[in-house]
This record gives sequence, C-alpha cells and structure tokens, in this order.
Amino acid sequence: MTDLMLEASDEISFKDLVLKIQEWFKYLLTKWTLIGFLGLLGGGAGFFYAHYQKPKYNAKITFVLEENKNTSGSLGGLASLAGQFGVDIGATSGGGLLSGDNILLYFKSPSLAREVLMSRYKNDSNESIADQYALVYGLTEKWKKNKKIGIVNFPISELNKPYSRQQDSLLQSIISSINAKQFAVSRVDKKAGFIDVSCSMESEPLAKVYCERIVQRVVERYISIKTQRQNATVEKLQFRVDSIAGLLKQKTVSSASLQNTSSTMDINPLYRTGTSVAVETTLRDKTLLSTIFASVTQNLEMAKFTLSQETPVIQIVDTPILPLKVEKLSRLKSALIGALIFGFIVVIGLVIRRLYASVMA
Repeated sequence: MTDLMLEASDEISFKDLVLKIQEWFKYLLTKWTLIGFLGLLGGGAGFFYAHYQKPKYNAKITFVLEENKNTSGSLGGLASLAGQFGVDIGATSGGGLLSGDNILLYFKSPSLAREVLMSRYKNDSNESIADQYALVYGLTEKWKKNKKIGIVNFPISELNKPYSRQQDSLLQSIISSINAKQFAVSRVDKKAGFIDVSCSMESEPLAKVYCERIVQRVVERYISIKTQRQNATVEKLQFRVDSIAGLLKQKTVSSASLQNTSSTMDINPLYRTGTSVAVETTLRDKTLLSTIFASVTQNLEMAKFTLSQETPVIQIVDTPILPLKVEKLSRLKSALIGALIFGFIVVIGLVIRRLYASVMA
C-alpha cells in the first residue's frame, strides 16, 4: 500500500512539474516582444562593439633550444692538470636560472620586459618602445589630462639613469598589462625543444618589434649565463698563456745573447765560468717555461673546445613577417553572443519578477 502511494505521489509531482514548465513557457511567450526587442538590442550592441573594436596584430616567433651534452667525463687527466693552475675546464652545468622550463618563466620577467621597453624603438629615433606603446594605447593623452600625472615619457638618454618614482610606477603598469593580456610563451610539445613566443598588440610594427626584441634579449642572456663560468676559465688560461709567452720570449733573447757573448769573447777563464753558468741557468729556465707553456696552451685549447660544446644552440624556426595575422572578433558572432546574453538576462529578470509577485501576493 505504501509503495503504491509513493508511486502515485511521484506521478503527481512529475505531472505538476510538466504543467509548471508549460505555464512558465506560456508566460514567457506572452513577453516575446520584450525578449525579442532586448535581444535585438543586445545583438546590435555586439555588432557595433565588434565593428568599432580595434584589430590586434599577432607576432609569433618559434625557435628550437638545443643543449649539448656535457663533455666533462671525457676530459680525464686534462681537467686534473688544469686544476693545478686553479681553473676548471670540465665543470658541469646543472639546473640554473634558465634550465628546463625556467626559460619560459624568464620570458615574463618584469626586469626583462622593462629592459625591452626602455630600448630604442627604431634605430634612427630616440623614442623608446615604452613611448610608442603609450602612444598606441592612448596612455599619453590619458596621462596628460590627469593633473596628478601630466606629460610623461621614457627617453632613451636616461637608460643608464634611474627613472623617477612616477615613471617607474607607470612603466610597471605597462609591464603588468603586457604580461597579463598581450604576451604569451609556451612549449609546442613537452618532449620537444620548440618554444613559441607570441605578442598581440593594436600596432603591427610595435607587436613585431617587441616580440623580436624580447627573444633577442633572452637568447643573449641565456647564452651568457650558460657560458659565463667557462668564459672565465678561457680568459684565465689566455692570460696565463700570454704571460708565459712573454717570459719565454725574454728568456730566449737572454739565452741567445749570453751564448753569443761566450762564443765570441776570449776572456779570463774565471769570467768564462760565470758566463757558462748564466747560459745554463737561462737554458734551464727556458726549457721549464717551454714545458709549462705547452701544458697551459693545451689546457687553453681544451677549454675553448669545452666552451664551444657547452654553448647552447638556438635556431630560429619562424619569425614574424609583415603583414601579421589580424585578430578581430567577427561581427556576426559578436551579434549572436550579444543577443543571447541580453535575452538570457531578460528571461531571468522576468522569472524573478513573477516569483516575487507571487510571493508578495
């Protein structure tokens, strides 16, 4: 008996639900003129929004990052020999600032973006990229109308000088806007070394320049950081080679001079003995310096070889070519979205209004 009552109750509830839906549907149909009118209004708003929206130009660079395997295991005794001179020609390069996916995060570094924005926009102009950005996005006029800001620019002549507090604040807001909305970097594939860097801005030349400049700076810094220690090793060895070469040259000249003196002058045997000792000492020093010079020169060449092996290879695959890809919202798509949004808002408003009226009745 109880089961039958529950089934009847369920049937009545479902029937009431269907009737309620029909009731609401009929009610909304009576308001079709209002819904249709506001839907058309929303569609028109979406259409004009897309029509007057400024197009965005997308600049994209794809490059391959290849890191050579470390060769320290094959250096063997040469690395030990170099260690006697206080240098390391077989140092391993473990995880660092730009290793692995760190390079993706470094692309969005505020300090890197600041350096790019403060660089020259064109070779024949003193205008910085930050100045051009502010001009394209109307920030220059906006700042000029603000009594607290006024006329602000970022001249190239002050690249090596600290900016004012106001300039730094405005530059930080530009950097935040670029990194949040207009700049992106990602790997094409987790297992591959391809990296995509894209920049989307309202100015075609600005997007191209910013994208190219930031990739250039990252590549320069990446190579510099990866080879910094090995470069220092090469410089130390080169200095030692040059110093020893100078001393060896002096000893060679002294040895030749003493030998010439001892063979051409018929002097007292006592003095001849002293000259012979000087000749032998010079020859000994010359031989010692020659041996050291050969070892250090060998270490220098091996250090240069290691440097070439540790220098990462960065190959640009694709570069932005004018005209750039244009990104703009379709007017038809925007109109449909606007109509749906406005229509949905009207329906929700009508439902809430009727529910409120029924409760208050």
